[in-house]
Amino acid sequence: MNDRDIFYDTAKLSRPEQEIVLRKAHSICERWWFDKLDCLQSFARQQVKGISFEDAMGHFVEGALMNVIYRRQILPLDEPHLEVGFRSMESPVDYFLWIIVPLKRADKIVIGMTQLL
Repeated sequence: MNDRDIFYDTAKLSRPEQEIVLRKAHSICERWWFDKLDCLQSFARQQVKGISFEDAMGHFVEGALMNVIYRRQILPLDEPHLEVGFRSMESPVDYFLWIIVPLKRADKIVIGMTQLL
């Protein structure tokens, strides 16, 4: 059995298509959270509490890197899942959105996406 994570190619999606995927993932997710990395304060990401999804999406700016990953090897959670999110690549503070989609709903996100080898 192959236990490697599967990465999906989100670079081929237009910016509006990426936003649609993020919003769809949020609508069917088990949970989500938002982190920031401010290296002037810490070299570890810190969770941003009390932020709305819309405010978090405000950091999905031009140049942000989106990811869709089927996590099955390195599990930050107790079971395999689909991880959808982005890294804002903003400076001086960088932001990260994490959306956890259960595998039973993953096909709603990855349909039509190419797997990266």
